[in-house]
Amino acid sequence: MAKKRKTIGVITSDIYETYQQNVMRGIQREAYAHDYDVVVFSTFLKAGMWLGYLKAEQNIYNMIQFEKLDGMILMPDHIMEFEESRKLPEILQKRSKGPVVVLDYELEEFPSVMSEESGLLRPVLEHLYYGHGITDIACMTGVKGHPHAELRLQSYIDFMQEHDLPVKENRIFYGDFWYHKGEEVLESLLHCPQGLPQAICCASDTMGISLYAACRKKGIRVPEDLVITGYDAEDGCVLPYFLTSVIKDSASLGVNAVRRLASLLEGTDFPLAEQKERLLIGSTCPCNKGWEENRLGDLEDEIAEEGFSFYHECNFMMEDGIAMRSLEESLWKIDWYLCLLKGISGYSICLCDDWLGSAREDEKYRKEGYSERMKLIFYKYHEDKSVKLDREFPLEEMLPAIWEEREQPCTFYFTPLHFIDRCMGYSVMISEGEYHEIPDYYWDWLRNLCNILESMRRYLNLEKLNKSLTEAYQQMEKNAVTDEMTGLYNRKGFMIYTEQQIQQAIREGRGLVVLMADLNDLKGINDENGHMEGDFAIRTGAQAIRVFLNHEDTVYAKGFRMGGDEYAAVLVTDMTDDEVALRVRNMERYLEEVNNKAGKPYRVSISFGISWEDPETADQNHLLQRADQLMYAAKRSHKEQRPDKY
Repeated sequence: MAKKRKTIGVITSDIYETYQQNVMRGIQREAYAHDYDVVVFSTFLKAGMWLGYLKAEQNIYNMIQFEKLDGMILMPDHIMEFEESRKLPEILQKRSKGPVVVLDYELEEFPSVMSEESGLLRPVLEHLYYGHGITDIACMTGVKGHPHAELRLQSYIDFMQEHDLPVKENRIFYGDFWYHKGEEVLESLLHCPQGLPQAICCASDTMGISLYAACRKKGIRVPEDLVITGYDAEDGCVLPYFLTSVIKDSASLGVNAVRRLASLLEGTDFPLAEQKERLLIGSTCPCNKGWEENRLGDLEDEIAEEGFSFYHECNFMMEDGIAMRSLEESLWKIDWYLCLLKGISGYSICLCDDWLGSAREDEKYRKEGYSERMKLIFYKYHEDKSVKLDREFPLEEMLPAIWEEREQPCTFYFTPLHFIDRCMGYSVMISEGEYHEIPDYYWDWLRNLCNILESMRRYLNLEKLNKSLTEAYQQMEKNAVTDEMTGLYNRKGFMIYTEQQIQQAIREGRGLVVLMADLNDLKGINDENGHMEGDFAIRTGAQAIRVFLNHEDTVYAKGFRMGGDEYAAVLVTDMTDDEVALRVRNMERYLEEVNNKAGKPYRVSISFGISWEDPETADQNHLLQRADQLMYAAKRSHKEQRPDKY
């Protein structure tokens, strides 16, 4: 059935991060209230990643079918730091058929929904000033020129000026919104003529944590020697008890993004939700002095371990997947490990039709874009699940399930599947009903999936290569022992295979029947009719040998062309004389039919001798000698009957 529900797209990154989850919680809640499906396209981008890997992550934008989505929400704050992501506004302008709303970031091309942040750093500054009487306060903001960094810095300046507190250049620092600048800022403060301030107000929690770690290295006590505060904490954030900070209402930001988009889609104004920031009292100001004495372990250990509980649960997903020897088996292993992604309603794995590539090191593989047809190799929706390697759909559908009619709206999380810079496809996590948090190890789960697929890709290609090499070797081996004109084995083949037949007959207690044959008057056929006719006679004689063998080519029955006009056949058998005689008659009948139908000016005939041999006492030379004796006897008999031809 045709889908009637509207579908909105969301472009973001690092969907397991606390801020993104809170925003998505608001987006999903409000989208479902409007009966919209949500399709999320998420990369996993980190500063310092290999450029090829970064580009492969951002390749997911190339599969988005913007024209099929009713509206888009772009969350560009983090992803706009990366080259490929900076092309998104232009792409959205050209290809989106519906409205586009930018969340928490200002772009000239589109309407935006911003965090109200009316107070910005003011709540923590008021706490320091009124709660603890602190007046010498430094500020560490974000990247210079970044709108959030400048707004938060301005809130610091405004507060200081309103309270007649000095705003000093050597008390203001630009950071990176990350963990890298703490030591640098602390060193600058230690070398200031005024020395350390009473407190440092940081424009992000990550910078506050980096400053705290730098203080520990220097032996500076927090909060006794220096008070540190942060900003932009999230409900459920890392170490929420640690930094005194401001908790942003990110869920309401997501709600407002959908409401703004819905107003553009429906032509009706929807009032924006009020965003409520809250002060979080942590342990880096005097309110909770003594935190360190009550904690076991170091802060650095806490941070390092955060988000890696996935590996503490005896997870062997990668080993299990790689150990399989077929793609189907690997996919069923992956299905088992979906239990780690709790609360999801479904999961799909979609691969490009050329994802297998080849085993060649110099192969030019797909790095950008996706194939026009995708393979839906794994599909799970509630209890319905299947592995089908031949199931395909056009890329323009993105995922067939999106367009199916359902009783309730749904959220689809698209993430790229690639190995370094090799594009393999994408996966889709499906969620419906109440919002379920995405595990903080989801990226690691996906990397396991990608590594399993790459390992299987290499294994399958090596298997294919091994098969072709084996077939080539077997063909070479066959060519070495096969007569090219007739397809029978040659004299070298006779020496190899008859020894095997002798041993087979000994093992099974059977006898050997040896037939030795000679094509009659081949020279006369060549001289009078040409060598092409002689070749016809040779091939006909070979086919007569196959008739004698009952067209069998096994260790029990083999035929040979021993030379120009000589043939042999060896049977490992318990046949009686009558059964052998029947085969001889079949051979002679075949030659008679060929001669009658071919209409040649000559007749094809063979002289032959047959010998019964005991494999216990026979060897190859003996077989040849006995058969030759009988063949020449038959040859003499043939000459006596046709003296004019000899």
